[in-house]
Amino acid sequence: MLDVEHAMLAESFRDLLEQERQAERTYAELVARADDPEVRRQLELILREKQRHVQLVERLLEIVE
Repeated sequence: MLDVEHAMLAESFRDLLEQERQAERTYAELVARADDPEVRRQLELILREKQRHVQLVERLLEIVE
């Protein structure tokens, strides 16, 4: 049973990782297009947070695989 749970958890983390990577790409595009310095700064903060999320989920995935 534990193997099945590990497999399901790994699949969930793979799905989450793809979602986080897509969000990271989206925010990177928004940063590149932002003209207003304050908007760009805020988007860069969000982008860095998304990058941390990607790293975290990658680590979690390594643990369960």
